[in-house]
Amino acid sequence: MHRGLLKILILFKQQLQLVQAQVHQQAPRQPVQVHRQAVLQPVQVHRQAVLQPVQVHQQAVLQVVQARVHQQQVTTTTTTPFNSCKNLRWNQTGQIVAGTNSGSNANQLKNPSCLYIDNNNTLYICDYGNNRVQRWMQGGTNATTVAGSSTGSSGSTSILLNSPTDLTFDTNGFMYVVDNGNNRVQKFALGSINGTTVAGTIGSHSSALTDLDEPTAIDIDNNSNMYILDMGNTRLVKWAPNAIMGTLLISDNSLNNVYGMIRMPNSSNQVYMCDEGSDEIHVWAYGASSQNMSLQTVNDSQHNSLNNPTSMVLDPYGNLYVADTDNDRVVMYCVNSTVGIVVAEDNNSVPSLQKPVAVAFDSDLNLYLVSTDSDQVVKLSRI
Repeated sequence: MHRGLLKILILFKQQLQLVQAQVHQQAPRQPVQVHRQAVLQPVQVHRQAVLQPVQVHQQAVLQVVQARVHQQQVTTTTTTPFNSCKNLRWNQTGQIVAGTNSGSNANQLKNPSCLYIDNNNTLYICDYGNNRVQRWMQGGTNATTVAGSSTGSSGSTSILLNSPTDLTFDTNGFMYVVDNGNNRVQKFALGSINGTTVAGTIGSHSSALTDLDEPTAIDIDNNSNMYILDMGNTRLVKWAPNAIMGTLLISDNSLNNVYGMIRMPNSSNQVYMCDEGSDEIHVWAYGASSQNMSLQTVNDSQHNSLNNPTSMVLDPYGNLYVADTDNDRVVMYCVNSTVGIVVAEDNNSVPSLQKPVAVAFDSDLNLYLVSTDSDQVVKLSRI
């Protein structure tokens, strides 16, 4: 491109010299101002005529160069993959974001059992020992009771709970609470403390598909179908919206110590389940008589297996995180890996990371864990 531009400039110079020579030969010896203007005028016109394609050519060259630079920038951005398994890590010094010590005041928790973080990074905590669900805003010192009694009283009416163990939200903003002690699931509209029973029968805990018996965990899909871990009946059941009974998905006597459950990403018929009895995470397909596979091994020389895993959470990349309660740590199982990585561990930490029973992420992938040792929620910032 530069050689073509140089040729045009040389040609222009040669043509200009030729015109000047012709003018010099034809011009009279005496200076005639009018004649000079007449001669120079075509020269100026010719110069503009020559310069115009040169300027257009320069602009075209610049546009091509800019386009190539932009193409290189786009290519560099789109071809650099993010390895979540290698790059996701968290500060091991935590920050207390909810709870002070055991109690029933607005700034306290008692044996908290679950944690849900919404898109606004607001925390919803199952305050198991106080029979309530507490909403904790980021930076807040006190919580607001959004389900159950603010004073910790238990009961079976529509405004009371008895030992809640898990909660989730549907796409319409309704909250679903596993009311373990009342053998039911309660649904709450935004801003209402009056719950509606959407699974289970009040006052009954039989093995009939209309009932639940000590349910422990819940998950929900985009169509508001509920997946409920019915531990007392050693089964997983699915309840459609407005259904009066559940559909059996998995049933096995080995599920009598399973407390946590979450549906697998990119699968329509498999779940992860935390089995405290065998210290394993089971991958189980609907209708199967046994688990497809189990996760238990951890890449740790001191504690190379799980010990009393209680709950799980998935990150946006599909990696699984397990609250390994009796090992006082959180273990990460990367996608397609059967060996866990320790990503958070208590080493006489302040605040305490001991006895984590629930884990969750906020929108910035900061890691939160619920410690029953301190009755607090601790935040570990992503690094």
